[in-house]
Amino acid sequence: MNKQTKILSLMVIGLFLALNLISAMTINSVDAENFSPGEEQEISLKIKNTIDKNVEEVSIDLDISETPFVIMSAEEIDEVDEDDTENLDIMLKVSNNAKAGDYSIPYTLTYTIKGELDSTEKEGTFTLTIEANPELSYSVNAENPVIGSKGKIKFIIVNKGLGDAKFVNIKINPQGYTLLSANNDYVGTIGSDDFETMSLDVIFKEANPVLNAEIEYRDFNNQKITQSVTLPVKIYSNEEALGLGIIQKNNTFLYVLIGLACLGSWIIIRKIRKKRRQNKAQGR
Repeated sequence: MNKQTKILSLMVIGLFLALNLISAMTINSVDAENFSPGEEQEISLKIKNTIDKNVEEVSIDLDISETPFVIMSAEEIDEVDEDDTENLDIMLKVSNNAKAGDYSIPYTLTYTIKGELDSTEKEGTFTLTIEANPELSYSVNAENPVIGSKGKIKFIIVNKGLGDAKFVNIKINPQGYTLLSANNDYVGTIGSDDFETMSLDVIFKEANPVLNAEIEYRDFNNQKITQSVTLPVKIYSNEEALGLGIIQKNNTFLYVLIGLACLGSWIIIRKIRKKRRQNKAQGR
């Protein structure tokens, strides 16, 4: 075989392979909404026949072993005509504790070209998305909550949702207390079923202080969410705090009086004893 014949043979083989790659059963698109954890949904795969013959017994096998999806049911297509498109429907369910994100689904498409005995397989991947958003709840408590005293306010954020709250930032507007620490705190991410605490050093000035907070974060779709929170902070007067045992009564003054009384008694007793000794020495 001369050089020109070899080149021609390689070109023919290359053209044959290219035509086989182009002419095949393909998934044109996937019709599916974003899933939510625990949701069941039917997806529709649009199967395109680019082969110059009809195909039969079209089925698909999904590799979902590394995903939170479960196959509930799957259809097969009896026949797809040349240059035609048919829908192949699959019912999928997502586990209740699935993490939000994009999941790549490997598949194997199996079909038989009409008139042939052996089946053909084509592999590929498509993507499904699980969407879950955060759900934030707020609470507040105080340490040493006494009017006129230095104490702490703890602002607690709990994420009860199935998605993460990302880029969380907190801004505090004090009301009824003097804020000794920074009024702005960048928290970052609060994961699903997790919480974060912002601790504030304060001096309580009034009987009914209020925690005013503005919280900004981004959800699964990177949408910016802003929430305003107003929470009352329970504090007490000195009398109430003493009665509840929050603070202890200051007995310093009483202790000083007792000490002075003891000292005075000791001085008097010394003087009396000294006087008696002097009288005795003088024979009185």
